[in-house]
Amino acid sequence: MAQIAKTEADMAASSAKDAGDKVAELGKQTTAAATEITRDAASQAEAFVRKGLQSVRPAVDAAAEVSQNTARRAQEGMAEINQTLLDVLHEQARHNVHVLQTLAQPANWGKAVQLQSEFLSASLQRAAQFARRYVEVSQAVMSSAQTTARGQTRQA
Repeated sequence: MAQIAKTEADMAASSAKDAGDKVAELGKQTTAAATEITRDAASQAEAFVRKGLQSVRPAVDAAAEVSQNTARRAQEGMAEINQTLLDVLHEQARHNVHVLQTLAQPANWGKAVQLQSEFLSASLQRAAQFARRYVEVSQAVMSSAQTTARGQTRQA
């Protein structure tokens, strides 16, 4: 009977060892499968992020180009406005000198009133020309910026 009990104990130990080996093997297989799934998921996530960045990059580049073009056009417009203002101021100064020289001549009040009237009229005309040119340049700058933005939006 002791022999039978020993044999059954050996068989039970052997079965337990086999079961342990099978559980260990299943654990290894499960770990390997989980590792492979994790690698695949990481690879897919990386590919997804790359695609996302690649699709966003053209939009970012387009926005940067629009900003640069708009800034360049605005700078050109400001230079043009400044030059126009300098021209108006130069013409106004010349006209002021001419009027003062004419008024310094012997007094003819009728002519003085006429000169002042012409002076005021010419000054207002120059101011109106400058204002008109300012609006034209500002509109051109805004139109250019809008056209550039639309073009870049279509490209993106």
